[in-house]
Amino acid sequence: MSNPDTMTPLLAMPWIDAAGETLPVRALRGLNPEVLRTLKSAYPGLLSRALESLLQGCCGLADTALGLVDFTGCCFPEEPCSVFHPCLTLAIDDAGRRWIAELGATGLPGPVWCVFPEPQVVVHISDDLQAFVATLHDCAHRGQTLSWLQKLTAGVQAVWAHRRALALTPDRVDCEELAIRTWLAGLPSDAYVYDLRRQSIMRAWPYGVAGPSGRLYRCGRLPVFAAAGSPTEGWRAGQPDKNSPVYPIAALSLEMECP
Repeated sequence: MSNPDTMTPLLAMPWIDAAGETLPVRALRGLNPEVLRTLKSAYPGLLSRALESLLQGCCGLADTALGLVDFTGCCFPEEPCSVFHPCLTLAIDDAGRRWIAELGATGLPGPVWCVFPEPQVVVHISDDLQAFVATLHDCAHRGQTLSWLQKLTAGVQAVWAHRRALALTPDRVDCEELAIRTWLAGLPSDAYVYDLRRQSIMRAWPYGVAGPSGRLYRCGRLPVFAAAGSPTEGWRAGQPDKNSPVYPIAALSLEMECP
């Protein structure tokens, strides 16, 4: 688990590109004690010691490729997808993608997810805030941020294209864990499940698969999600599962399409 010390090199030194030129990215100064107390009251029991220590020295990054990256969660609207609560909205970029980090009682926030507004897919970015900042830093240094975002978008589009073929009904999920089996048993009969623990191609969940009236579910804090919607919207039509010969074809196609 990362701690604030692992982020110090990323925040204390200027960011430079491969040619040695200084990039415009800059760390924002930490919060004073009064502001930090106010923030703690906004997230009772959820502002871990690691995050508190980080915020004392730095509260975010300015002028990144994503715009402002806010470690406090105060600069952007609350994430509307409630299955990720409690979380911080770290950034909302020019394309409207929402970059969020889940809050926990220990360690730095994480996992970090990117919520695409269109197509409606959320993709796992990193295990925690330190890894997310390190990715931004590495891409900026190598001049590959645009390429990284393009590959991310291409992968998301591939997941969306196969959103129905990659879904499973609750009775088709093979799991021995009692907590997950209990959760599956409580899902609506029209729910379709995405287990991101085992997805090797891209850890992404097409949360919009159920249509505008879709209901979203999650098994605790595990990366196991479900969506259910009205059959009248037609989204269930032709929905295959892993026992169908369609699933391997869809999975192979997805693998070929993802960079």
